[in-house]
Amino acid sequence: MKKGYVIFALVILAEIIYVFFLTIGVQITSVGQVIRNNTILYIFSFVLMITSLSIITRILRKPEYAYNKSHWILILILSPLIGVILYFIFARDYAIRKLIKKRPLIANEVFLGLEETTFPNYDNNKYGDIFKYIKATTGRTVYEDDTHLEVLNNGDVFFPRLIKELTKAKDYIFMEFYIVKNDRIGTKVLDVLKEKALDGLDVYLIYDYYGSNKYLDHKYMKSLIASGVKIGIFDPASISIWNSNLNYRNHRKATVIDGKVGFVGGMNLGDEYNHEDKKFGFWRDTHVILKGNGVTSIQNVFVKDWYYITNNVIEKPMDKSVESLKGFTSIIESGPDFENSKIRDVYFKMINKAKKSIKLVTPYLIIESELMLAIKTAANSGVQVELLVPGKHDYKAVGYATESYYEQLLKMGVKIYVYNDHFVHSKILIIDDELASVGSVNFDPRSFHLNFEVTVIFANSSVDYLVDSFKEDLKKSREVDFEEWKKRSFVTKFIQGLFSMFSPLL
Repeated sequence: MKKGYVIFALVILAEIIYVFFLTIGVQITSVGQVIRNNTILYIFSFVLMITSLSIITRILRKPEYAYNKSHWILILILSPLIGVILYFIFARDYAIRKLIKKRPLIANEVFLGLEETTFPNYDNNKYGDIFKYIKATTGRTVYEDDTHLEVLNNGDVFFPRLIKELTKAKDYIFMEFYIVKNDRIGTKVLDVLKEKALDGLDVYLIYDYYGSNKYLDHKYMKSLIASGVKIGIFDPASISIWNSNLNYRNHRKATVIDGKVGFVGGMNLGDEYNHEDKKFGFWRDTHVILKGNGVTSIQNVFVKDWYYITNNVIEKPMDKSVESLKGFTSIIESGPDFENSKIRDVYFKMINKAKKSIKLVTPYLIIESELMLAIKTAANSGVQVELLVPGKHDYKAVGYATESYYEQLLKMGVKIYVYNDHFVHSKILIIDDELASVGSVNFDPRSFHLNFEVTVIFANSSVDYLVDSFKEDLKKSREVDFEEWKKRSFVTKFIQGLFSMFSPLL
C-alpha cells in the first residue's frame, strides 16, 4: 500500500513539473512576440525559471501549514511570470526581509523598549489570561486601573472632541490617518495643527500616500509645512507592479496630544466620516479617547511609524500621568513588519475565550480558516454570535466578498444583521459583554496581514457603552433570514464566490 502511495505521489510530482515547464515555455513564446532579440529572450527565460524555482523552494521550506503554501505554489506553476510579480508585491516574508535591511530598529523590535514597565495582577481580572497572552506574544504593555477610556460614536461626536483636545495642546501633537482630505472637516482639523505649529509646538502629521494623495490640495499642504508642521508620507510612490510597498498601507488612525490624551479608532480625516457625504449620508463609526498611562503606547506606535518613514527617532518623554478607571487596557499593533499577525492572533484567543456571546462589527468581512473554525466552535458550544455589517457598501467588490460568507455562518447559527441602507465603518469585537476591541482593524486578511493597524483591547466599564450602542444599532438593522438567503440567484452566488476568491487583493 505504501509503495502505491509513493508511486502515485511521484506521478503527481512529474505532472506538476511537466505543467510548470510547459507553462514557462508558453509564456516565453508569448514574450518572444515582443522581444525579438534571442539573447535577451534566453536571459529572460533563464532568470524567470530560476526565480520561480527559488520562490517555490523557499515556500516549501517555510514552516507553515500546507494550505498557506498551496495558493502561491499553484499560481507559480500555472503562471510563473505573474506568480513572480505577485510574490514580490504581496508576500509578507519579502517585505520583512526588506525591512530588516532598511529599518533595523523596527526589525529588532527596539521600540518595545520604550513601552511602560507595568506589573499588572492578571489574577485580578476575569480576562487576565487574555492580557497576559497579549504581553507574552506582542510585547505590548498591559495597563491596570491607570487609563481612562471613553467611546466616541460617530464623527459628530469625535471631531468636536478631537478639535477641543488639539486646541489645549501645550507641547506636541502626533497625528496619523490612513486618509487625510482637504475638505471641510479635514481642513478645520488641519488648521488647528497649523495654528499650534505657528505657536511653537512640535506638530507631526503622517498620512498614507495611497489613501490620501488623490484627496489633497498640495498648495494647502505646502502652507501647512511652511507653518512648521512636519509631515511624513507613508510609502510615497507611483503605482507600479515593481513597487513592493504599494500593498502595505498604513491604515492606522491615531492621535497623541502632549502624551496625556490619545485617540484610536476607525475614523479618518474627511467629510464622509462626519455625515457630510451625499452618497453615504449617515456614516456609522467608532473611535475611543484615552487619558492616562496607556497613551504612552499610542505614542510609541507613532514614534515607530515616524522612524519607518524618515529613519529618524522622535525624542519626546513618555508621560506617566494616571487617569483612574478600574480594569485592563492594552494598545496593540500589527503589520507586515511582524512575521505573524499579532492582532489576528489576539482575536483568535478572545473568540476562543467566549462563554456567552460574541459581537462583531466590521465593514469588510473576509474570514480566514482559523477564525472561521474559532467562530464555528464557539457557536456549536452555545455561544451567541452576532455580526453587524453594512447595508450599503463603499466598494461593491468587497460587499460581494462579505456576502459570500453569510451562508456558512448562518448554518452555524450565527445571527447576521445588515445596517439598514447605511454604511458601517466601525471595527469592534466584544466578548461576553465584558472584553472589547476598538481600532482600525477590519475582519479580513488585508487588515490582519498586509496593513499597518492599531487597536485598543480593554476590559473595563466602557465596554457597557459599546454593548448598549450595539443593541441600538441592531434596532436599525434587519436580520438576514437563512431560508431567504439560500434563494438568491445562481449568478449572485457565482459573483460572491468570485470576489471572495480574490478578496485578499481588494
